[in-house]
Amino acid sequence: MLNGFKSMGRLALIGSGSEIGQAIIAKLMEQKKSEVIQVGRTGEFALDITDKSARERLVNQLFAKGDLDLAVIAVGVLGNNAEKSASENLLEVIDVNYLGTLHLLALIAERMKIQAHGTVLVISSFAQVRPRVDNFAYGSTKAGVDFYARGLAEELRGSGVEIKILRPGFVKSKMTAGMAIAPFAITSDECAKYAVRAITSKKVVTWAPSLLKYVAVVFATMPAPIFRRISQR
Repeated sequence: MLNGFKSMGRLALIGSGSEIGQAIIAKLMEQKKSEVIQVGRTGEFALDITDKSARERLVNQLFAKGDLDLAVIAVGVLGNNAEKSASENLLEVIDVNYLGTLHLLALIAERMKIQAHGTVLVISSFAQVRPRVDNFAYGSTKAGVDFYARGLAEELRGSGVEIKILRPGFVKSKMTAGMAIAPFAITSDECAKYAVRAITSKKVVTWAPSLLKYVAVVFATMPAPIFRRISQR
């Protein structure tokens, strides 16, 4: 997140409606004043994440006035809209969480590579560890983004550009309102602390909370019948 002069400069939050994203920016701004670009559905930096041309225009906008030092990609939907069919929800999570997010990530990384510095923080999820009946469509998109981001991080090694991945568990927010609170749940503000740690860490992946990386190993290797009983509680 440092520019060529080793200081914070221009930051972009892609997904201004995200409570986690806003908490991350607020936490970063406690340390130093910077120019923050808010990308949402309306305003100067409006974006329809499902529109290829809109994504390309946005990236041109972001870099038109100078280097971009940090981009936080915090867009996403759960795919559980009761007013839509299962197939409609599936297409939406694919378009937003996977296709739109990956394309933005690739475009931003390409431009940062030209300026020879910059960091992109990608919000992944514990849901990508193993399919669950109640969220496997969502989890599959997060798994795809997570996989691609890790590969891109390796490809960019030595370029001055860093890809950082945050894997939060259940985050209590507007997005999860009404859902049963899962173990190890955290607030958006708590998640933001882990995000700042992720940005400054030498590691590519950061779990939020840290304990989840051990839980993930257990979940990933647990026999299916046991996992089924646990995940359906």
